[in-house]
Amino acid sequence: MNLLPEEALPKRMREDVEPYLESICRKGELNGELYYELFLPPRAEEAVSAEAASVETASGEAAFGGGGNGGASKGIVVISHGYTEASVKFHEFIYYLLQEGYGCAVMDHRGHGFSIREGRDPNVIYIADFEQYVQDFHEFVHSVVLPAAGDGPLYLYGHSMGGCIAARYLEEWPEDFQKAVLNAPMLGLNMGPMPEWMGILICNVMILFKKGGKRVFFHQEFQPDFPFEKDCASSRARYDYYQELRRQEPALQTSSASYSWIRESILAGKKARAEADRVTVPVLMFQAGDDTLVSEKAQKKFMQKISNGQLVKISGSRHEIYRSENHVLEKYWNVLFSFLN
Repeated sequence: MNLLPEEALPKRMREDVEPYLESICRKGELNGELYYELFLPPRAEEAVSAEAASVETASGEAAFGGGGNGGASKGIVVISHGYTEASVKFHEFIYYLLQEGYGCAVMDHRGHGFSIREGRDPNVIYIADFEQYVQDFHEFVHSVVLPAAGDGPLYLYGHSMGGCIAARYLEEWPEDFQKAVLNAPMLGLNMGPMPEWMGILICNVMILFKKGGKRVFFHQEFQPDFPFEKDCASSRARYDYYQELRRQEPALQTSSASYSWIRESILAGKKARAEADRVTVPVLMFQAGDDTLVSEKAQKKFMQKISNGQLVKISGSRHEIYRSENHVLEKYWNVLFSFLN
């Protein structure tokens, strides 16, 4: 892997990576609500443009046509991001995939990034039913990604909340993807000594009193100077770069969960674990060595039901393994590319 040097990462991201990605990025909004970005390696992009400039999908979106030899040469990795994240947070990650010959597609889940907000406070994440995330993602894959992929394979990458969305997707539509990578997936929240049933009960009471969309009491609004020591990234350079982007862009400042989101996330994790045996494709799961947000026990329960699964624990990493220090990322990317290739 030719990783960006951490000491020069902000400069390289601003001057090299972001301009390159912008030059090949195709942006859109699914149903006018859900922002997405599509990246194809240059040669694949030329093939798509030569075959068909665009096609109209059932939802009225302008997708990117191609069949035959269209799409990325090695296939397209579809990214399902985590809680409070957005597409732009994965630009360095996407850059490495492109260098390896993979195309990428990523959509801001509702309530995140540049997509629609359904709660009253734009910085508090609200969802009435977790399965809405899964349905949105399915429509994104079929309306936008598949037309771009042509005959090429699709691979699924889900991080944290997006890992739970990815798991539920694989259980409902097991044949859409060839392989899947679950990165520190949220298959159970780390709630310390509190059992899941108690967390659900508390949230149900708040919802009963019309406070389901309120910020949970232990979360805070966006903090411009949030300390690196408490962040989910273990690379200071990567933390600094994205934190500065968040300071400049209000759409990236989502920072809290609502009681409804907590309830739905607990239930979604339980459902994903219960129906894991419906997953038929090969699954690579990464566990972070120093994860404090999601349940390692829940992850193991899920993998025990997978017929073709590989579990890898990355020591020296926090929850966001993909934003670790370079010496950790070298092992991470080697395992990931070995699995995909």
